Amino acid sequence: MLIRFGCANYKSIYGYQELLFTASSLKDPQADVLKNVGIPEPILPSIGIYGANASGKTNMIEALAFLVGFINDSYTQAKPNGIKRPIFKLNSNAKVEVSEFDIDFILANRHYHYGFKINDEAVTEEWLFAYAYDKRKSRKVLFHRSIAEENVYKFSSHLKGENRLIAKLTRANSLYLSTAAQNNHELLAAIYSYFSSDFFFKFESALSSATIVQLLQFYGTLEQVSEFIKNAGAGIKAIRLEIKESDNTELNFLNDRKELSPGHSLDWESFFKDDDAIELVHQGQNGDFVPFELEEESLGTKAMVALLAPAFKVLNQGGVFIVDEIESSLHVLLTIQIIKLFNRKETNPKGAQLLFTTHETHILCSNILRRDQIWFSEKAPDGVTVIAPLTDYQLRATDNIQKGYLEGRFGAIPFLGDMQQLFQSESSSNG
Repeated sequence: MLIRFGCANYKSIYGYQELLFTASSLKDPQADVLKNVGIPEPILPSIGIYGANASGKTNMIEALAFLVGFINDSYTQAKPNGIKRPIFKLNSNAKVEVSEFDIDFILANRHYHYGFKINDEAVTEEWLFAYAYDKRKSRKVLFHRSIAEENVYKFSSHLKGENRLIAKLTRANSLYLSTAAQNNHELLAAIYSYFSSDFFFKFESALSSATIVQLLQFYGTLEQVSEFIKNAGAGIKAIRLEIKESDNTELNFLNDRKELSPGHSLDWESFFKDDDAIELVHQGQNGDFVPFELEEESLGTKAMVALLAPAFKVLNQGGVFIVDEIESSLHVLLTIQIIKLFNRKETNPKGAQLLFTTHETHILCSNILRRDQIWFSEKAPDGVTVIAPLTDYQLRATDNIQKGYLEGRFGAIPFLGDMQQLFQSESSSNG
């Protein structure tokens, strides 16, 4: 379960910014908060980030994807030297400054805080803390790594395992967490597995029909997706898959990656078959059933299938679903319904979480988000992204949040100049 995430010096995010999934003291009833013995505070099931185009809201979730991807790949797939990192380019100092990523999460009913700092050459710092909540909050430093210290690695007696030996195996540009997981460290392997299996990312991209077919099969969510779409008013009665028989090599490829999310660095498009097919069954005027290929359906139907396949996977097993522009090509009522699936315990019994970016302001007046579930991304005049929650503003539960947002009360909207000047200039030049 995700508690918070923060980062600095990543693309448009220069100064440290963070997202908090801990619920405020508000009694807003729009969503059922999540509870876990690992932390006394309730946790939010979903967060939506609003902001103008190029404000940095996508960069914030890409930074989370970078953290997860670096944990997954820094040991097994990194080059022998150096680290490729996308820094803040509008300040020349950023090149020599570190990039920072850290995260708080609950695993096996225990609160952990993990983070690292990197430059272009190496991991400069890395740490893992565990928290306990008895009479008061206490912190145990499980390990700390810093190249600024004479003794680079420090290990707690609470971290059992071949810690020193694994430290010797860790390259300068690799994470100790990743190295330990690949060398059978019991606790750190479990934490590594959490990042490789519980985070699902969906960024804006057009997926082929073959890819969508395989994702439905891979996630095992065909029946749920079909039932949702059947009730979505699109005239679709069922979804059918036609799968080409895989040879042993392909089956082994999938079986080896059962625990991987699409956020992991796999070339999904190149693996999936062009002749795998998905059919969406409509009812004809004479009552007969007529199959349509996915290419014959609307862009909205394709987007709905591609979004629902991983969404139901996360709802079924738990985890975190991160979606860029959740409303893309979808009717607002369908978008709202998908958010509701995460916000209600009846449809989210495993405590799954949803983190999404959006421009859809109707969500703000649909009574499905608590005030602490709404965040804003704004780009300052110097090009720096600033992330802030709606709860930073004094609001009543009855205030019209959509109206206030569109009026610029919370920032995070585009500044529109005088567009008429574009045509006046054109007229002048023609004159």
